Amino acid sequence: CLCTKFLVISRTCVRTMQEVEDAQKIRRTVIDCFERASLPSVSEEEKKRILHFAIVGGGPTGVEFAASLHDYVTEDLVNIYPGIKDLVKITLLEAGDHILSM
Repeated sequence: CLCTKFLVISRTCVRTMQEVEDAQKIRRTVIDCFERASLPSVSEEEKKRILHFAIVGGGPTGVEFAASLHDYVTEDLVNIYPGIKDLVKITLLEAGDHILSM
């Protein structure tokens, strides 16, 4: 079975979701993005770029992951990084004509 779900953290960082370790790496990478975006030397434009997360695949797994990421950001990370919460953007990409196609 070939996994087709990806989380694109940045233009140079793509993670797949096949194993539990992959989920742990994604979590650490998301936290690293928040850490970098919270540095005072980072411009507003760069913070927005760092905090833009793209999920490729609009099936059940991609939609569920996007919702879980949203919950993690809005329920947990905003308490630690309140100054950058409004800069987060989560994009769900689907090549087909609609989300959750079966």
